[in-house]
Amino acid sequence: QKVTIIPRGLAGGYNLMLPKEERMLSTRNELLAHITSFLGGRVAEEICLSEMSTGASNDIERATKIAREMVMSYGMSSLGPIQYETSGGHTFLGRDYMTEKKFSDQVALEIDQEVRKIINECYEQGKNILEENRTLLDLIAKHLIEVETLTREDIDDLLKTGQLTWWEKKKAKMAKEEQELKERLLEEEKEQLEENEKHEEPVVQDEPKDDTNETR
Repeated sequence: QKVTIIPRGLAGGYNLMLPKEERMLSTRNELLAHITSFLGGRVAEEICLSEMSTGASNDIERATKIAREMVMSYGMSSLGPIQYETSGGHTFLGRDYMTEKKFSDQVALEIDQEVRKIINECYEQGKNILEENRTLLDLIAKHLIEVETLTREDIDDLLKTGQLTWWEKKKAKMAKEEQELKERLLEEEKEQLEENEKHEEPVVQDEPKDDTNETR
């Protein structure tokens, strides 16, 4: 619905993503799509900058949470429809999780492998999507730098026309107003010079003196 680079809290910007319709359930493909979208920022850093930053940390956390829930709660992995975690369980590996888990270390390893597999597959899918749409990615980035916030309609406009229609109209209007201002200032300066010339007193030159002595 919206993407902005205006800082919000500790975030340097954010994406607002809403479902097309309210639904009680999510399919496996929908969850994978969410993970892929959360990994998009990190993927873009790799493609465009060949570097990583801490900016994607929250997105990575959310992507990992969904992947682990798919494996441990929803039975959406090759481990089968088995729930290894209840709603009150711990989502991430840690001290409590390791001491309270109700399965073997081998199963814990398999869970981590499945989570990693999901994340890696979504990462590669995101990478393919952005590489195939690199022109659009750069176009969106360019306009974000200029206007800071893009709506869904703005992104659709960029996708269809390759430009931001309202922004191009605004820039054209601003350029026209700037040109008109320059012309008005030049005209006022010209009128002022003409007015000054009218009020200038003519310079009277003294007649040259004849220093020649007359002979009488």
